[in-house]
Amino acid sequence: MKKILTVALMTALLLAIATTAMAATGLGSITSVSLTPAGASNGSVSVNTTMCAVTLDDAGKIVAVQFDVVQPKAAFDATGAAAGDINAAPQTKKELKEGYGMKPASAIGKEWYEQADALEAWCVGKTVEEVCAMKTFDRGDGHHTMVPDEADLKASVTVSVGDYLAALQKAAAVAK
Repeated sequence: MKKILTVALMTALLLAIATTAMAATGLGSITSVSLTPAGASNGSVSVNTTMCAVTLDDAGKIVAVQFDVVQPKAAFDATGAAAGDINAAPQTKKELKEGYGMKPASAIGKEWYEQADALEAWCVGKTVEEVCAMKTFDRGDGHHTMVPDEADLKASVTVSVGDYLAALQKAAAVAK
C-alpha cells in the first residue's frame, strides 16, 4: 500500500510541476522475482520492481521523470513457513537514501538516489527514444550489463540502467 501511495504522490508531483506544454503523464514498472530454496539455511524470495513516472510535452520531450526501485525480500524455512516479519513495509531506494549503502562500493562515491537524480536530470529535454538510444556498456560482472557510456553521464551514473529504460518506455507508452 505504501508503494502505491508513493507512486501516486510521484504522479501528483509531476502533474503539479508540468507546464501548459504538458501533453501526457504515464507510469511504468518492470518486476523480476528471484528465489533461493531453503536448505541448511532459510530460503528467500526477492522481488525487484523498477518504477518510472514521466511527463512529456507536446513535442514528446521529457518535462519531468522519476525513477525508483523497491526490493522487498521474504525468508522461509525448509517447511515453507515464513521466517521473519513478512508484514514489514519495504522502503524504496529513494526513501532509503544513505541507508541503501551503495556509496562505499561506488567507484564514483555516489549513493543510488544521487545516481538516479543525475540520470533523471540527463533525461529532461530529450525524447524517450533519445534516452533509450543512450550508449551503454557491459562491465562483465553479470550485474552491470547496461551501464551508461555517455560522456556527460559517466561521472555520475555507474548503475545498470536497463530496467530504468524499460520502465520509461512503458510509462511513455501509457502516458495520457
